[in-house]
Amino acid sequence: MEETTTAEFSQPERGRAEGHDNPHATGLDEGKRDTVVNSSKPFSVQIEIDFMQFLLTLTSMATRLWKLGLPRAIVFDELHYARYVSLYMKKTFYYDSQPPLGTMLMALAGGFAGYDGDLEADRIGGDYAPTMPVYTLRFLPAVLGSLIIPLSYQIAVELGMSRWAAVMAGLLLILDNSLLVQSRYMLLEGIMIFFLCVAVLSLLKFRKLTDRQFSLQWWFWLCSMGVSSACALSTRFIGFFTALLLLYLVTKDFWKLLIDCSKSELSLVKHLLARLFLLVSVPVALYVALFYLHLRILTKAGPHDNIMTSAFQASLEGGLAALTKGQPLHISYGSQITLRHTFDASLGKPCWLHSHNHVYPLRYPDNRGSSHQQQVTCYIFKDVNNWWIIKDPDMDLMVVDDPPRPVKHGDIVQVVHGMSNRALNSHDVAAAMSPQNQEVSCYINYNISMAAQNLWRVEIINRDSDGDHWQTIRSHVRLIHVNSSSALKMTGKQLPEWGFNQLEVSADRLINQRPTIWNVEEHRYTRSPEKEQLARDIASSEMIPLQPTELSFWVKFLELQYKMLLVNTDVNMEHKFSSEPQEWPFTSKNIAYWMSGTSNAQIHLLGNPVIWYSASLSVLGYLALFVFYMMRRQRQCFDISEGEWNHFIFVGELLIGGYFLHYLPFFLTERTLFLHHYLPCVVFKVLALSALVDHLYIILHRYDYIPCLVSYTMLALVGCALWAFIKLAALSYGSDLTTEELEALTWIESWDFLVHIKLK
Repeated sequence: MEETTTAEFSQPERGRAEGHDNPHATGLDEGKRDTVVNSSKPFSVQIEIDFMQFLLTLTSMATRLWKLGLPRAIVFDELHYARYVSLYMKKTFYYDSQPPLGTMLMALAGGFAGYDGDLEADRIGGDYAPTMPVYTLRFLPAVLGSLIIPLSYQIAVELGMSRWAAVMAGLLLILDNSLLVQSRYMLLEGIMIFFLCVAVLSLLKFRKLTDRQFSLQWWFWLCSMGVSSACALSTRFIGFFTALLLLYLVTKDFWKLLIDCSKSELSLVKHLLARLFLLVSVPVALYVALFYLHLRILTKAGPHDNIMTSAFQASLEGGLAALTKGQPLHISYGSQITLRHTFDASLGKPCWLHSHNHVYPLRYPDNRGSSHQQQVTCYIFKDVNNWWIIKDPDMDLMVVDDPPRPVKHGDIVQVVHGMSNRALNSHDVAAAMSPQNQEVSCYINYNISMAAQNLWRVEIINRDSDGDHWQTIRSHVRLIHVNSSSALKMTGKQLPEWGFNQLEVSADRLINQRPTIWNVEEHRYTRSPEKEQLARDIASSEMIPLQPTELSFWVKFLELQYKMLLVNTDVNMEHKFSSEPQEWPFTSKNIAYWMSGTSNAQIHLLGNPVIWYSASLSVLGYLALFVFYMMRRQRQCFDISEGEWNHFIFVGELLIGGYFLHYLPFFLTERTLFLHHYLPCVVFKVLALSALVDHLYIILHRYDYIPCLVSYTMLALVGCALWAFIKLAALSYGSDLTTEELEALTWIESWDFLVHIKLK
């Protein structure tokens, strides 16, 4: 099924001189001379066209690009990525738990289309504005998603499978409805899987060049492997496991080089350095460079920056910077401040130390008593009750001296609530939601034996870089309660209704932990000693104009990595169409991506059951065959040659290992999961199915009927997959269906389709 076309371009032959007109003058016979001349023609280009691969590419493109602009409405997670593209156009910072490469590519396409960033739709199913270049923004993911099929075909060929097995792999990937749907919209999985396939193909091309080491092709495929694996990681973090898989296989090959006596020590060092540079250093540099570009573009404050620290927010134009212009740098005795929790522990939201004129209940539901003092909480909104005054315990006035006296590391202070004029206090009373910790309150003098314990020691965590003086925004501090040596801590637990569902603050004897770190976000000096004037100063303290502060790229980069990797904003989110990893291999759950508001037209992400069931079983079959071979080899029964066995092991490491490496980590995550997280595994298991069939066909060729049986079974499988694809296509392209047709398509009981009820 392969056609080869050769095009040769050569310069006109120069006039022969000095007896060269006679071909025999060279001492060569006619045939040998023609061979020499033909083999030395300059500018010779040979082009090979695999006709079947070409057809697979055209078919894949046709299925992905057909009706691409429809529906002209937000489809599932396009709600996020269309918004991110729009923020890119406006240079406004946004937060996403995934790296930015996929969004940057879509934003680049939007820029070429002249998109200005206006996005009116704000819900799934909402219509895009007429100015939104929907087709253009979906075009790039669709094209890259289409190229997954020819790349997978070529991977199968490079793995030594027959062309028919490779064609079967390509056809099954074309006919999978889940890959079709995920590639047609502004989503990241199709882009990531494209880079994954390029990386795997580069590995296979690289391994075949062992006899041409350090040639131009050798360097090209090694570089391609590193760059494409870095691009997969830079699109979605699951791409890290692609890089890990390839690094393992390359390291294993290098290990074999160490026992090759024909290799000199210098050659081995060159091999090691080449691999380290192109598979480690270059991908890391590319990953960092993408974030550098990302942060250089997004310079304006936006709706997502409140998840970042105060210093990060203040480095953006507008937003928090509007509140920090002209703020004094050093916290002094008499300073008015707001204390923000530095490392957010609740749903990725910031919160500020807060108090209000309400007291803890006398008794909690478990019959424990409280101090009945004024509540201290952590509040996730800016509020006038978030303001506090740093007071010198030895002085009565709460104003800034002239000149101001800065607070330093180790100083003992009182922290007075600005609006109620009560001091931050802690004592040997169990906290409301964390009884192992002490309660924190604002002290009310009830004229009883419980004396005030309101002294706090300032400990600056990052004083090695920013000095011993307590600084606005920059300093990360712990407030240590002097009497009990406990640290002020935001526990992240939500108080009941009596605490207005705000977050609990307590004092914890375990000091060295992130939830005990705070920083001053807003700061001004108190000049008037009168309480009424003080209240007016605090009430107007949020009206300070704009000036962004400087923050280095590395500080912003590291903070963003921490937030992306460790802060799960959707950890407790419930979703009707979420699913667990054990439900994925046999497509037990679907996801409703879009539904028309006037008909039963709808789009669902669901796998082709014929493909998913057979491919999942093939993974188990490959493992079972591996165990069978191992047991036979232990008995000195060698069913296949050593070369075939090594090839069988390598294919298993690449495809079965790649499958589990991209699948098993999801069992360890606590975030909300969906079926689309499984899609990289689909490519691996379909290729594993083709590899298993091809292997069985080869080893059973000695039997008369079994190879034919395998061939007819695979033809029947592809035919059934085509039938299922056609039936489910209405749910992939959003065609209108009747209620009866929807019920007829509910092949698996756990599938959940939507029915639009028309009001009479």
